[in-house]
Amino acid sequence: MNWKNISTSHKVATVIASIAAILAMINMVKPELFPIDMTTPAISVFTICGALLCWNQKRKLSYLMLAASIFSLVCFFLELLFL
Repeated sequence: MNWKNISTSHKVATVIASIAAILAMINMVKPELFPIDMTTPAISVFTICGALLCWNQKRKLSYLMLAASIFSLVCFFLELLFL
């Protein structure tokens, strides 16, 4: 896939997913940098972007990825509430 040939929405989703992956890697290398664990929301954002990217081709997989992302966000919020 050529960067010049993909749509703007795919470019935005790819950049956001890349930022989320970078945040997760930074959190794994230096866990004391952020006051909360950033791995779970980063995985959730990455999964949402992946679901949006494959929405037209693989609709069932996108629904599964969205459900996994929502589950991940719920776990993150529950972790924040009971910290």
